[in-house]
Amino acid sequence: MKSDIKIIFILSLFLTNACQSVQEPPKEKNIETTHSSPKVETKNHHLTKELRLTYHAVWVAKENFELLKSGSIFGTGNSYEIRLGEGQNILWLRLSSTDRENQSQFPYFYKEENKNPDVSYFVWGSKKCSVLVYPYKDSQLYARWEGIHNGFLLVFETITSQTTDPKELAKDLHQMVLQSLELY
Repeated sequence: MKSDIKIIFILSLFLTNACQSVQEPPKEKNIETTHSSPKVETKNHHLTKELRLTYHAVWVAKENFELLKSGSIFGTGNSYEIRLGEGQNILWLRLSSTDRENQSQFPYFYKEENKNPDVSYFVWGSKKCSVLVYPYKDSQLYARWEGIHNGFLLVFETITSQTTDPKELAKDLHQMVLQSLELY
């Protein structure tokens, strides 16, 4: 009888160890997936596809972009700084909006009163918009797209380090805005 109890005890230990060893690999897989998931989440943590500028205007990029900063302008508008993909001519943008009351005090990213910009006008729906290109430090160019929609001033600003023609930069910025800005 004692030998039977010993055999049952040994078999139960053996089965317990066997069951634990069978259950451990799925735990290891779960550990691996939980370790890899945060890497993906942290990589895409700040990536988004839409930014609301006003009730009637939304920035919807064709590819994900990284949101660097966001804030409010005068309590009636929004401001965002985003980083775009590496394969594009324009890598950084500041998107802003404000209502008609605050348009004269709008806080442009770069405001140089004594330099004359290269100004281009484009057709934007049934309206016109303007793109101003200023020389910036270290042979960079600062470009600002401006348009008014439903009483709100919409402004898109960028600084590019590439030495492109100001007219080409204005055209590229306008095309980017046309592709990504949805109006309601």
